[in-house]
Amino acid sequence: MKFLVAIDGSQASYKALKTAIDLAKPTQAIVKAVTIIEPLRDYYPELIMPTGDWVSWQVHPNPELEKALVEKGRSLLQAAEKSCKDANVTYETSIEFGTPRDRICKLAGEGIDILVIGSRGLGSMERLMLGSVSDYIVHHAPCPVLVVR
Repeated sequence: MKFLVAIDGSQASYKALKTAIDLAKPTQAIVKAVTIIEPLRDYYPELIMPTGDWVSWQVHPNPELEKALVEKGRSLLQAAEKSCKDANVTYETSIEFGTPRDRICKLAGEGIDILVIGSRGLGSMERLMLGSVSDYIVHHAPCPVLVVR
């Protein structure tokens, strides 16, 4: 059996990791922890011109920012590795690139038995305005999803 957990540095993602570890330990399952780095264009806002046209910033390659994001991802996964090692649970880690909700759903279709995700507990208005990665995943993942609150 294999559990997938996406780690983004939030308390909710660490609660999901703890839950996956607790479920994996008695069954000798594998915990796969991933962190996903979004494309740089997602960090820059779009602008609306006085004409009403939307204009995206042309993002030039920024190797320093990309390196910092990868290092942060490695740091998040090292904490996940430590938690798995301390619990004596078999684990895998991976840094992925793309839109988190899409990458998580794609990975969930690659031999994952249960996807464990955290919920940030957004209210209905915040979820409506901001969207919710966990809400999207619950509706689109190809495997069972456990949302941890």
